[in-house]
Amino acid sequence: MPVLHLTIFISLLLAGIFVVCFTAEAWRRKGSSTDRSALLPLLEHDELEPTTKDNTKSDSI
Repeated sequence: MPVLHLTIFISLLLAGIFVVCFTAEAWRRKGSSTDRSALLPLLEHDELEPTTKDNTKSDSI
């Protein structure tokens, strides 16, 4: 019987942690939509400047 109580307690504790984290994340991202958040990595990748290769040869003797 104590194992059942411990299992229920841990399950409720984990569910509570999930609810708190979910509401905190929802509160923090109140102004942005899910679609916009999903595209953020693409925007960061597109904003990077393309790198150019340096084709200069070093002088060797």
